[in-house]
Amino acid sequence: MKTQIHHEIETLLTQAFSPVALNVINESHEHAGHRYGAESSHFAVTIISPAFEGKTPVQCHRLVYTALKSAIEGGVHALKINAKSNLEGPLNG
Repeated sequence: MKTQIHHEIETLLTQAFSPVALNVINESHEHAGHRYGAESSHFAVTIISPAFEGKTPVQCHRLVYTALKSAIEGGVHALKINAKSNLEGPLNG
């Protein structure tokens, strides 16, 4: 079941990047019992968007963090990011 913050992450990324593919996974259960192991604290994002074309991985990560500012301030503690342009390969690559 997706939490409110999970939906917020999907919405913010869709609005910011109009991705051709987006996969958001809540990995919080893997961190249960940790200091920041809340129900919606750890996420992995894979996003493919033309917005990332010609950008370095660091630039892509900065763009994603900027787009997700409200979610991060709302309690997201950890975020794995796999961001690429649609020219760089498949979603799982």
